[in-house]
Amino acid sequence: MADMLPEITWTLVLSVVAAITAFLTVSILIGLLTRRKTRTFDEWLVGHGDIGPIITGFALIASYLSGWAMYGNAGLGYTYGWAGSWLIGTVCLMGMTLCLVIGYRMRRYVQLGARTVPEMLKVRFESRTLQAMAGIAMIILLIVYSVGQYKAMATVWTITTNTPFHWSLIITAFLVLLYVAVGGYTGTQLVSCFQGILLTSAGWILGIASIIWAGGPAKIEEALKTQTFTPPGGNPTSIPLNSYIIPPSKPQDMAFPWVDWVGVTASIFMFLLMATGFPHNMARFLGARKISKKEYWIMLLILIFGGLTPLWIGVVGLAGRATFGEILLTDKYKPMYGDSVGALVSISAGGAPLAALFAASVFAASVATLAGMAMIMATNTTRDLIHNLKPTVSQGRLFWLTRLMLIPFIVIPLWWALTATPPVLSVFMAGSAVAQAGIFFFVVGVSMYWRRATKWGATAAIIYGLALTILHPQAYGCLIGLYHWGYWALLLIFGSAVAYFSISLLTKPLPEEKLKELFKKVTN
Repeated sequence: MADMLPEITWTLVLSVVAAITAFLTVSILIGLLTRRKTRTFDEWLVGHGDIGPIITGFALIASYLSGWAMYGNAGLGYTYGWAGSWLIGTVCLMGMTLCLVIGYRMRRYVQLGARTVPEMLKVRFESRTLQAMAGIAMIILLIVYSVGQYKAMATVWTITTNTPFHWSLIITAFLVLLYVAVGGYTGTQLVSCFQGILLTSAGWILGIASIIWAGGPAKIEEALKTQTFTPPGGNPTSIPLNSYIIPPSKPQDMAFPWVDWVGVTASIFMFLLMATGFPHNMARFLGARKISKKEYWIMLLILIFGGLTPLWIGVVGLAGRATFGEILLTDKYKPMYGDSVGALVSISAGGAPLAALFAASVFAASVATLAGMAMIMATNTTRDLIHNLKPTVSQGRLFWLTRLMLIPFIVIPLWWALTATPPVLSVFMAGSAVAQAGIFFFVVGVSMYWRRATKWGATAAIIYGLALTILHPQAYGCLIGLYHWGYWALLLIFGSAVAYFSISLLTKPLPEEKLKELFKKVTN
């Protein structure tokens, strides 16, 4: 089936370069225009509190879906067939809806002075220590998550332009730094809205086109039944791809979500809770304005439509495996492997126009998330650590220091991606996703609604969650016999919950007068 792979022509290269250039030009222009309205550090962080439901909704889609949905899910479906397909967008709609319900509560804490997600915890629990701990935890986990975004962008650039993979990584890092430094929060929010519209449209179009190109659902299903699982760069196995379960042949194989129904269950909880556990998602609500019931339903419809995008991208992977076979899992495609299937299918199914649209959408998804995470990590450092320890630092110095801090938080995951590129993007990112879901769903999301929560309960959840993160089956979990990804994920998520609730119930909450101020209805 290798002869089915498309040829990279100069027309294709020029089309992709033009599409990505156009996308970045529009993004940077939006950033430059909004920069004129940004006069203070606070405005750079949260804008003017006037962002409506359409911009917030599409910006949330862009930050939530990111590279794992627009690119990684195609590779997941291609590599694992039906065993990976259940993971492709399983609970996206539920997660994004939950994010909408919980996220708007952030507005209350903005009114009380919070400008970052960790600073919201300082306001909620009157604890600078907790603010600093949350900031450090977010930095650690977001660095890991950023690596996957780099691979998504670099892979599509490499496949469609024949640029060496490492150079593709460096180019994408420069582009991220360029536009996030220009527009600040409002800039990234408006740009993310544009990106959310782009990637949603591209995902639906490519998914439908891939089904037609591969001969229809019945032909795809029949082809997958005749193929077996092949690890990236490894040897073919006798494990068929027509099942939701891949039986492990050795303990290390259990470090993946699709081994059995324990892994499936853990993944469902991961997808559900990571929507509010991701700080770059919750940050989308920091500058939001009050919305009416009609606007709320409009935003919900936007999230439903966008939340279906990962399912279409998953179809792309299945269509690619049915047509190309296992050729992308050979070392010829190292270190991209099956993650390259999205770009190849877009070329085969729609030629240069569809390939260009898909390439721009992958950049949109990955850049939106990378920019949001880089900005969060930079503000975690300046606002939640430096300003926390030394409140006398001027706003002007914090402003420019935050921009300077963007550089290391773009370079660190870049170096990781250059030196240790993960073979399957979505699998790698799932480790960080579980940790963020297990820790911050409770520490941030639940704390905004549960009056009895205490700083000690939140602190216990952060410490426990980070400790379990280190015990990931592909990190240090194997040293204690923890090989099963599903048990690890459930231990992290529900263990964080137990630590959060039990310690909170055993310790003293804030005074009632303070709680009344925190939990009164937002009026404007």
